[in-house]
Amino acid sequence: MWRESTLSTRSLSYISTADALGGSHSRNASLSRFRQPTRQNTMTDDSDYDLEMAGTNRGERGLNDIPELPDSVAESLMFTLPREIRDRVYGFCLTAQNGLAVEWPPLPGAKTSYDLQPQLLRTCKIIHDEAAPLLFSGNNLTFHHPSDANMFVRALASPALSGRFITHLSLHIKATDTRLWMPYLTSTDAHRSLKADFTAIRELNVRYRSNKWNHSLSPDQNLKNWSEDSRLDEVVDGLRQVFIPQPPSSKSDLDAVKPLNEMNEREFMTFIDAKRPGEDMAFKRQLLELHKAHAPAVARAPDPPTLKIVCACRVHSAHFNQVMAAADGTTPIQHTGPAAILAQALGTNGPAADSTPPPAPVEEGEAFRGFTAVDFKISGVKRLHDPDLGSAKVARTPFADKNGVLIALEVHCLDPRREENR
Repeated sequence: MWRESTLSTRSLSYISTADALGGSHSRNASLSRFRQPTRQNTMTDDSDYDLEMAGTNRGERGLNDIPELPDSVAESLMFTLPREIRDRVYGFCLTAQNGLAVEWPPLPGAKTSYDLQPQLLRTCKIIHDEAAPLLFSGNNLTFHHPSDANMFVRALASPALSGRFITHLSLHIKATDTRLWMPYLTSTDAHRSLKADFTAIRELNVRYRSNKWNHSLSPDQNLKNWSEDSRLDEVVDGLRQVFIPQPPSSKSDLDAVKPLNEMNEREFMTFIDAKRPGEDMAFKRQLLELHKAHAPAVARAPDPPTLKIVCACRVHSAHFNQVMAAADGTTPIQHTGPAAILAQALGTNGPAADSTPPPAPVEEGEAFRGFTAVDFKISGVKRLHDPDLGSAKVARTPFADKNGVLIALEVHCLDPRREENR
């Protein structure tokens, strides 16, 4: 079922790039077939060692009664190292340098080097068993098309590995592609849906490329209008509906909720807010700590993933410079557009100056109340390379909480010196 839906929207012509993440081997492997061998640390006390390794030969079995190493690797110096050291060696080979997000498949013309060495997984089954989880858990995978994500999990990666160890995921969504993405983001289909494909996801990052910035308006007006985007709201509401449980809507629903010891942190706080709406937040947090201490983790429902959405707007350099000058407090935003032109023609000073003090900067994680130019001051201007834009100047606000979904605004423009920067 998933293959048919995948082929209908995405070509398999690039399937050879599976080797970029070691897909050809992990596709036929199953984590449950292999057991992790562990060598006893040579510094372990002999009495403790005898208790753990009774009935075995020293150095030939692990702590969990694991069979002897095969002759092909029994003399390898690699397996004389403690497991913690071996994991560090695997990490150097299987995690992207500088924490770069790994895009799959690589974008045409992209020259990013992740410095991954997935061929390590082909050396032997034992190394594959120990190291393959790091390839998935140690990297932030990025997809630009829903069928890419679906194909990677269902066709190229072992479900036993991808389902258990892919915890961080990034999606790049253009405003013009929301109709393509929404069925995948909001579906409950067991063969083709975001939630079914990535069951262990703990943090989901979405970069939404907006087209709402209107260059005929002033930057100040755009900072007020950018969030009035029905497509952005569709993405935010869709992810919230899938991953974040809705609070009970009536008293009868409150009485019908699951037992307290089965609630996760978010569900417990929602329950307390509904039962005691006027209670002090410090007291509610004390109740939450008691709940976590007494409710067994195995009985509690898993916490929903952290959902982060960055609304990225491309602006021209004049608007970008005005926003950043206002963020530094050096120059207020200059009004442009028909109103400013009319004011200049009439010989007036334009819109009346607002005597109210500027709003305080948004703090990370606080309730969403919109963004102003001052919110870009914390991140400052960064220069990044975008495959589509080349070298660009970028600034971003902190993340604000919009009913459980963290949202931020990014503005970027082409760097006039991009050619020499390349």
